[in-house]
Amino acid sequence: MTNNPLQSLRFVKSRPLTGDDLKALYYIHDKVAQTLTEILSAEPTSAATWQVISVEQQSFQQVLRKYPRDSVWSLLGFGESLVGGVALVIEKESVISMVRQAGAEIAPESENEITEFELGQIDNRIQQFSEAFSTVWGEHHPLSLQLATFPNTPTIDEFRNLLMGINPDTPSVLLTFQVTMIAREVQKAALVFPQPYLAPLYHALQSVLEGTNEEADFEQVQERISMVDDVTTPVIVELGKTRMSFADIQTMEFNDFIVLDQTIDKPLTVKVGKDTLMKGMPGTTSDGRHLAVQIMES
Repeated sequence: MTNNPLQSLRFVKSRPLTGDDLKALYYIHDKVAQTLTEILSAEPTSAATWQVISVEQQSFQQVLRKYPRDSVWSLLGFGESLVGGVALVIEKESVISMVRQAGAEIAPESENEITEFELGQIDNRIQQFSEAFSTVWGEHHPLSLQLATFPNTPTIDEFRNLLMGINPDTPSVLLTFQVTMIAREVQKAALVFPQPYLAPLYHALQSVLEGTNEEADFEQVQERISMVDDVTTPVIVELGKTRMSFADIQTMEFNDFIVLDQTIDKPLTVKVGKDTLMKGMPGTTSDGRHLAVQIMES
């Protein structure tokens, strides 16, 4: 196991990802999954089918909240070829399922824990994932990966030392893989891609989509890309706006109201990204626990 800090993040302003960017990320990591499946097929005891099942955008803090403290994290740094890195995350139960042989003799106190031997085995799987990742990405941008594997989820402070520039609000892309092995339950693994590290790769994402138009199996490619119809994207409902003097803001107290220019009888604006897509009337869910918007017009 290695624990070498990755290179610091260049503080460049990264544009929001588009739907095409997410499709490109799906497509390129679908190829990573296919390549990894081929690599693993050479070893019958570890053969597994990998498949991308979702691509979504979340803040780094939201990603951390999804995984228990005892999840295994492996940081894949881009080495000398490019500043940045990604993280491969596998929950403890999935790690055990992937590497523990059926009927293996394990001490009762270690039955639900990952042994050092098993951690070494999952590290080998991660090395194989790294090989597939760098092979596929190498077609678009050369990546020289370095590895750092952790048996527990690092804290946000530890991440700051390893992936410089990362903070709780850093936007990230979460790619989820489904891992299917013979006679075992289906498991999942996730690849976390901090969005600022994608900035130097925007040109590669564009070339990926352009390249699909030139492939002989274009219909098959489009069918795979259509799977990102399940990709989640932020939807923003604007309650209203107003302008206030700095003096008024300074004198505001607890329980004061800010009156918006939006009247209660007019529909709210619903946006996906920067685009206004529809209008809707405010309301609540049937249980009264959540705000909701009833779509009225496009």
